[in-house]
Amino acid sequence: MKKEVLSQVPLILGIMKVMLIIILGICVLMVSSFDYLPKYFRTIFAIIIIAYGLFRLITILYKFKKEQSTL
Repeated sequence: MKKEVLSQVPLILGIMKVMLIIILGICVLMVSSFDYLPKYFRTIFAIIIIAYGLFRLITILYKFKKEQSTL
């Protein structure tokens, strides 16, 4: 039982990191404290950050499913 819980710690931390990355992208897009940057730059930068977060989510879930299938 203890081993099963410990094996899911990297998954939980990875998903938390992905959530923070996606929230950062949304903040860059929505928050007015980045108004000094051009609108097009903020939009492109936010899309890149959100896309990176989604890419990380896909890789984390792929690795987790691969590990589960080998057990």
